[in-house]
Amino acid sequence: MAYPHFAPTVLWNLPLPSELGINKPAGVFAFSQDDKLLVTLHDGQGGILWDLTANSSPRKIEFDKNDACLKQSVKAAAMIGVSLGLIVAFGTDHPAQHYNILDEDSGLKASPSNTVLPAATDVGVSRDGKVATFTTGTTVEVWDALTLHKTRVLTSEVPINGPFERVAISQDNNYTAAVNSQGKLSAWGLTDDFHKVSRNEEVGVGIGNGWSATNIGLNKTFVMAVLRKRGSADGDAWMLVTWGYKYEGPENTLYGHEYPKCALACVAPNAEFNITLSTSGSLSGKDSVLCRIFGSGQGVSKKGKILSCGISGSSKMLAAARTNGRLTVWRLYTTEPDPSKRYPAY
Repeated sequence: MAYPHFAPTVLWNLPLPSELGINKPAGVFAFSQDDKLLVTLHDGQGGILWDLTANSSPRKIEFDKNDACLKQSVKAAAMIGVSLGLIVAFGTDHPAQHYNILDEDSGLKASPSNTVLPAATDVGVSRDGKVATFTTGTTVEVWDALTLHKTRVLTSEVPINGPFERVAISQDNNYTAAVNSQGKLSAWGLTDDFHKVSRNEEVGVGIGNGWSATNIGLNKTFVMAVLRKRGSADGDAWMLVTWGYKYEGPENTLYGHEYPKCALACVAPNAEFNITLSTSGSLSGKDSVLCRIFGSGQGVSKKGKILSCGISGSSKMLAAARTNGRLTVWRLYTTEPDPSKRYPAY
């Protein structure tokens, strides 16, 4: 496999600006398609718009005091459109909401649109910003992200033993995939009738109960998903499930690997690598069988433990928040992979 030239570099390592009136750490992250902007959402306190080009200071996004974003638990968010558009998912008990972020004299204001979106646990937006997908229980809804109109509803042809929790779109917009809390993966073609479901139990990847899917990545061959089990004696347990969904033949590309002890784990949206973070913020990039391919100690601190993280749709940017509110943003790489060159061993 050809990897990018990884060179993790810290772009931001900042405390929450006290003048914004937000003191809770970021729980959900949404990058713009060009990686220049980042929206962080803070439980019950609204959001912050960060300019990752450092051309302007962080700015608070104000929500109406009765808005769902201040009242509901936010599960996921995604930026859409050339202007500041934001979709926020609140779970299956409350409809997702689309906001236009307006730059007014008094500051940034989140203005909810009249579009009725589905209740969903996750929202995925394609790299070109044209397609959006929502996990709506045991179905995945496909929407035109430019017009905000539903185009398809995808269902599984076999029982999946639990609702979908996370969803991803391939970089070429040809496929989407979703995962449930059992680590069962489903993949569909967005331009054809392709559909396939992983056979976890048949090949011994039945991981049992107590897990929740935290994120998922997809390319034209493989899908990767990270799952979390809270509350073990040594901290949370983390697992990576990988599947070559385009492979024709016996199901011998489906694997489940439990991570060594770490604070957080997440997979790149392009499913080319995955990342673990220690409690202090040490970063380690891994391949599909958890072999280390890059790492960095930049951004490490003993003050505040790593609490949450998110990777941009380009897979080039990583953001993480600490319990003390501090936000760290890394650029993971700038040079795209060259298929003719093998990545050197770490």
